[in-house]
Amino acid sequence: MRLYGIDHGLPYVYNYDELYHFTSRAIAMLGGNLNPEYFDNPTTLTYLIHLALRLQYGGVWPFGDLSGVMAELKADPTGAYLTARLISTALCMLAVVALFWVGKRLWGTAEGLAAAAILSFAFLPVAYSRFALTDVGVLLPVTLAVYGVVKVRENGRWGYFLLTGAAIGLAVGFKYTAGVLVVPFVVAAALRARRDRSALVYTLLGLLAAAIIFAVTNPFFLLNLPEALAELRGQSGDANTPKAGQPPENRFGFYLTSLTWGLGLAAALAAAGGLVWEIRRDPVRALLIVLLPVLLVVYLAGAERFFARWLLPVYPVLAMFAGVALARLARLPSRRPMVRAGVLTLLLMAVLAQPLAADVRSARVLAREDTRQIARGFLVERLPPGGRLVIEPSVPPSYYRGRFSRGFRLRTAGKYITVLEPGLIDRYRRAGHCLVVTMSTIRGRAEATGDPQALAYYRRLERESQPVFGVVPYRPGAEPVPFDFNRSLLYYSPSFARPGPKVDAYRLDRCTQAAPSRARSARGGPGV
Repeated sequence: MRLYGIDHGLPYVYNYDELYHFTSRAIAMLGGNLNPEYFDNPTTLTYLIHLALRLQYGGVWPFGDLSGVMAELKADPTGAYLTARLISTALCMLAVVALFWVGKRLWGTAEGLAAAAILSFAFLPVAYSRFALTDVGVLLPVTLAVYGVVKVRENGRWGYFLLTGAAIGLAVGFKYTAGVLVVPFVVAAALRARRDRSALVYTLLGLLAAAIIFAVTNPFFLLNLPEALAELRGQSGDANTPKAGQPPENRFGFYLTSLTWGLGLAAALAAAGGLVWEIRRDPVRALLIVLLPVLLVVYLAGAERFFARWLLPVYPVLAMFAGVALARLARLPSRRPMVRAGVLTLLLMAVLAQPLAADVRSARVLAREDTRQIARGFLVERLPPGGRLVIEPSVPPSYYRGRFSRGFRLRTAGKYITVLEPGLIDRYRRAGHCLVVTMSTIRGRAEATGDPQALAYYRRLERESQPVFGVVPYRPGAEPVPFDFNRSLLYYSPSFARPGPKVDAYRLDRCTQAAPSRARSARGGPGV
């Protein structure tokens, strides 16, 4: 399921975070500098990708001159991004195996199997297994850390303290927000220390293990600590700045609602039931396990920006509780193992029907040609090499490389929207950029926020131009889907026939197209 459509978009990478945050840094390090010079996100995934690329293209690390490979991958990064996405897939499937093992150890085989099945087919873990991002990489260490937390309180052997600490360090090495795992660890250790004072020493060993693992997987974070902390503050500031295209919404409601499609409605209800069941059976264990979801939701709800994938670290916990509920239900009708197995199978079929349908539908859509690639074919035919155009920032730089001269460019969509205003049309004409390409992933953000200047810009563009090309991602006769960061770009409804935004190209009236240029962008445009 995860491998189907995993090469989506290539050789172009349309996801901004995937393009700039990990694989590109891993490729740059092939030049010999192992410092990614980037701390917005932890570097564990970056180093895994870098090591895989070295093994793939240059033999055993650290030997071999890979400068030529680096140039080759920068020209065509298909192989690198495919390798990186396969690493994400492998990490997610390892988390599924680990969840089965943990569920079996904490409750029983049926609970472990049900939990693993839910994590295996829940929509968000499947979808992000096809992107070279850290979101599914964190699932494995979180699963192990939660298991360790439970065993710290219930068993108290020093090995469980080390396991928990190492897992927390690795989890933070994938996602900084996984640091909230420290709280349940300390709580579990405090509960254990009431009976066994040696737990205090073991807790320090566990925290030391966490620090060591984080340092090993993120070595330059400590070596460049002032710079790293400054980037973290900047990242925190960005998270507390409203995202263009996100309307005001209750954060708690958003994250709870996201579970109805990201995890699955039936699975989310089963998780709630499993929590209640576990509270009745062992309230201390239940509260230790549920601390992670509670703390992470509270933390995320305090930010101005909100994305469903930010909640992915709690999915193993939710799958555990859902597995408990389904296994307990399966045991009610009979004591006969075959009957229980049959009932559990039927329950899983019912619970997994919704996410499995979404998995299949979205995979089929993602495997088809992206609307932006179709639009590029039109632009190649329409414009000579170096032809001037204005195109909205929903495509990577390689989209233009060696073929077009784009004007009035900005790196990010959010900043682009802030400078849109009707007067830009006159500046396009003066610069001889008569072909303007718009994309619904950009225009939809302006419409969602109701930005008057941006909306006036689009109205004037349509009024003073002629449409020359258009491609939509929807099936014939299907209603367009309003812009949403999740449902427009990831969770493809039955309306979609292919990935990508609605793309339109306009030829400005009373505009003389300037001669082809080798310049990368027009001077004087916003943000240049």
